[in-house]
Amino acid sequence: MSERDVDARVEELIRGLRRMAAGLLEAAAEHPDAVRARELSAAARVLTNGVLARLDGEAVEDSPAHRSEPEVQDTVLPANNAASESGTALDELVELYLPDYARRLDKDPVMFDPDLPYERWNSLHRVRYGRGTPFDNAPLWNDAVPSRGKAVVRGMTSKAEVLRRLHHSYVIRRDLDSPEGELAVQVLEGCKAIRRSRAIVDGDFVDESDLELKLEALQWRALVIAAGRNEHARAQLLTRLRQLEVLAAAVLELDTAFRQRNSNPSLGARIAGAAHGVKTVLRHWPPKIEGAVTESGHTTP
Repeated sequence: MSERDVDARVEELIRGLRRMAAGLLEAAAEHPDAVRARELSAAARVLTNGVLARLDGEAVEDSPAHRSEPEVQDTVLPANNAASESGTALDELVELYLPDYARRLDKDPVMFDPDLPYERWNSLHRVRYGRGTPFDNAPLWNDAVPSRGKAVVRGMTSKAEVLRRLHHSYVIRRDLDSPEGELAVQVLEGCKAIRRSRAIVDGDFVDESDLELKLEALQWRALVIAAGRNEHARAQLLTRLRQLEVLAAAVLELDTAFRQRNSNPSLGARIAGAAHGVKTVLRHWPPKIEGAVTESGHTTP
């Protein structure tokens, strides 16, 4: 076999490995067992960041060059395979793209219901950015509010009454002063980091409006669960985090290769494979998690 034949065969095998990595991500997104889904996602990361990285001539985790590599935006963070199995793709994206100031929830409300009709959203918007701090005295999620649901009349309804009538249209910071609230904040941070990743912002690989809608829906449900503080809240929030981790693993794969593209032009095929993986995950996201507790208190089969 000639050298050219050998090179062609190697390229064919590398393409097969990239398809396998994308297939593992697809299987992770669709697998009903959360533990098995994380294992498949971790295997895809090992294949991409270890085997394919070595074949592409990149530094890998056990090389001196990789260990001394500075953690800047256009380099690859070390892939900790043991940590990956416990779900650190989300943590890596947060560390990369969310500075400390962006992790503070010092403004109320934390979030409005993304499905609010414009008139109700506009009423809350005017209260939020008007004078004073009316949200400081807004009712908590579990408070009994008799006037909830009544119409708001512009110029006639006071700010305090607007917040009472639009109760359950927003979640305030005080609703999240609990262990469950901390989990909801992790969901918020993870969604922000995914949105801000270089591959998503600069890569034009996915429909950002579709991604935004899905992330907004996940965020809102996480906030409502945490604010409601029912007996199953913690289990339900952990399910949301596992769902977000499936997407984060695929985005991190793409983002890692995308940030390397200028220093390694041969990464085109790897980027294309990772982009396909993200699109596949999004088509079936959020995935069903076997054994998860639903909001009705039932366990999924």
